[in-house]
Amino acid sequence: MPEQSPQRKIIHVDMDAFYASVEQRDDPELCGKPVAVGGARARGVVAAASYEARKFGVRSAMPSVTAMRKCPELVFVKPRFDVYKQVSQQIRAIFAQFTPLVEPLSLDEAYLDVTEAAAGVTATQIAQEIRAQIKAETHLTASAGVSYNKFLAKLASDMRKPDGLFVITPAMGPAFVESLDVGRFHGIGPATTAKMNRLGLYTGLDLRERSLEFLCAHFSKAGPFYYWIARGVDERPVRPDRLRKSLGAETTFAEDIFDLRTAASAMAPIVDKVWTACARLGIRGRTVTVKVKYADFRQITRARSRAEPLETHDDVSRTALELLASAFPGDNGIRLLGVSLSSLEAGRRAPEDQLRLEL
Repeated sequence: MPEQSPQRKIIHVDMDAFYASVEQRDDPELCGKPVAVGGARARGVVAAASYEARKFGVRSAMPSVTAMRKCPELVFVKPRFDVYKQVSQQIRAIFAQFTPLVEPLSLDEAYLDVTEAAAGVTATQIAQEIRAQIKAETHLTASAGVSYNKFLAKLASDMRKPDGLFVITPAMGPAFVESLDVGRFHGIGPATTAKMNRLGLYTGLDLRERSLEFLCAHFSKAGPFYYWIARGVDERPVRPDRLRKSLGAETTFAEDIFDLRTAASAMAPIVDKVWTACARLGIRGRTVTVKVKYADFRQITRARSRAEPLETHDDVSRTALELLASAFPGDNGIRLLGVSLSSLEAGRRAPEDQLRLEL
């Protein structure tokens, strides 16, 4: 049984509507307007939405046509990932001033372990200082959650969005979890939520009342994690050297694709992007997954794992093509293709001529 360490001091920092907020910051005419970052074309997808747009029900990953239907005044802006990365680097430099134990989850959020840094000062004060410094240097707002473990810090950061701060103390932890819907738990998606609901699990309290054996029987390896978080216990450390779980890219096409040859040609640049990112990061993967979304929005995935990491671009391309071929023939045209690598591990860095291929 893991022993909770209430003396740990964990902060989760999450930028508010990051991509959209950067666009509003850089173009004052967008301030106060509903903004979506993404493509406005008929087959486009919303990558991020401002809080003004969210009031209309616009969300990330929503088809652009649906977003426009919900909010006719919606302003679409093309994404500028180079700018978002630059701002993210600014923010991470601020984190580094307070602790070396920073675990980035994406460009706009990270965990910080400030247990050692907090000598003589509270973690809440550090979180306040970080948020103030981010606002002063980037003119953007961030929300933060403070607690004694990662699970609760992540939950806390959602409680006062946008531009808010929330603290869950050791005394609050178990009661806070028991009153929460399982769908609000980080790491429990819609499919798992539905499965839990079918089993009569709707809240943290419902989870806590089930035995470890029951949860392992129904959720396999995730069972122990659910058992302990329902009790406010999470001993996962903040890992500054955390290796990402997967790396992928996808493309939505302007016109549906119906034949394998055209699909294979369209998938080639997607594989190039994934391999270039692997080369830049010095990582390799053992599992290749191909995602196919059809014109009727039905989606399938095909995956293949190897005993050893795939070491060359050709290895990845060949495997992806074989997986793509297994999706043919199909009844509907293809509107989106995606390729991802998972089961990642550190690998040999690619030669300099490969590293020049930037995403």
